[in-house]
Amino acid sequence: MLELFGLLLALLLLGIPVFAATGLAALFYILWNGLPALVIVQQLFDALDKFPLLAVPFFVMAGNLMNSAGISDRLYRFADHLVGHIPGGLGHVNVFGSLIFSGMSGTAMADAAGMGTIELRAMRAQGYDDDFAVGITCASATMGPIIPPSLPMVLYGVTASASVGALFIAGIVPGLMMALALHVYVFVVASRRGYPRSPRATWRALAVSFIVSLPVLFAPAIILGGLLFGVFTPTEAAVVASVYATLIGVLIYRTLGPRQFIEELRSTFETTAIVMIMSAGAIVFGWVLVRENFASEFVAFMLALASEPWQCMLALNVALLICGMFMDPLPILLIFTPLVLPVLETYGIDVVQFGVVMVLNLMIGMMTPPIGGLCFVLSRISGLPLSRTFRACVPFYLPLGMVLVLISVWPPFTLWLPRLVFQ
Repeated sequence: MLELFGLLLALLLLGIPVFAATGLAALFYILWNGLPALVIVQQLFDALDKFPLLAVPFFVMAGNLMNSAGISDRLYRFADHLVGHIPGGLGHVNVFGSLIFSGMSGTAMADAAGMGTIELRAMRAQGYDDDFAVGITCASATMGPIIPPSLPMVLYGVTASASVGALFIAGIVPGLMMALALHVYVFVVASRRGYPRSPRATWRALAVSFIVSLPVLFAPAIILGGLLFGVFTPTEAAVVASVYATLIGVLIYRTLGPRQFIEELRSTFETTAIVMIMSAGAIVFGWVLVRENFASEFVAFMLALASEPWQCMLALNVALLICGMFMDPLPILLIFTPLVLPVLETYGIDVVQFGVVMVLNLMIGMMTPPIGGLCFVLSRISGLPLSRTFRACVPFYLPLGMVLVLISVWPPFTLWLPRLVFQ
């Protein structure tokens, strides 16, 4: 195992892509132990031959189409008319807009790339300092995979053999808690710094912006309503989201032409290929760890480290935060999940609760140096140096960290709603 992890670390330090590094390390183990190389092919097919994974390309496609169809602009205008007059103005608009957009995209990157560009431009125009604007945009984007639908939760559900529908529903309350925590933080900081706010919109302007954005607001309502009432499965929800986004862009707003549609399809294929190949490499590496009984050793280590479930959750959160600083969320989720499942069973921790905790933890990791993916995106969008972008996110660790602690130590925050729905 020492040689295996040493090889993986060396390959990553050499700049080898994560999927190739995990795959090569697993191949090294298989050949070193005299196993046929065909084992890798079998494991790859077993890893990817899962029906819920069909949700991946469709959720990616839905996010791409919604960005391309000009949905972000209409959603932002409605959010501005609704909450822009509160102290902290566009900070609240930023959070509220991302909250609604999260119910359609399923990824933090789609939120940051779609809503982020509009939010940063508007906040700069009204005199908000760059650090605050970039920080709140990055923090609000982390709601994307918590509010259903969620691409990471699909992958976690497949890896942990957990109900994807239950994971989706379990993310609703924590997602709203994140939005509330960010709204409170924005209000406090804005009141202290005297940030401007938008004039209160007239009822007519609010009604017009609401009607214009109504097709957009229907999207999360359709997805959540279908899941809550059992109309369709999470995989089918992804297809519904893609079809609905296409109809909005083509028939309602008429902003999505054939050329744009083909471009978004191409982008969807590329993103899906990246996700799938990373999933395959990480799952094969995870199989190696399980075969070597690394999971049982990890359980023994956790038992020596923690005696109570809350102590176990604390230790796992610390481990995830450290991993999140140096790796992308996807390989961490796929490698870490098989190892931690026996630990969860030993301590009586619900697999659905931990799934939400894990995804939120990894989203915070996307805001931390040196491999914070969200910070790289926002650095490019805002034009700020990467080091300054990382510093801008630091104050927002507090509200998000408080939510992480709450859902870690008190299971009803995540489990109450799915138990009510699926009882």
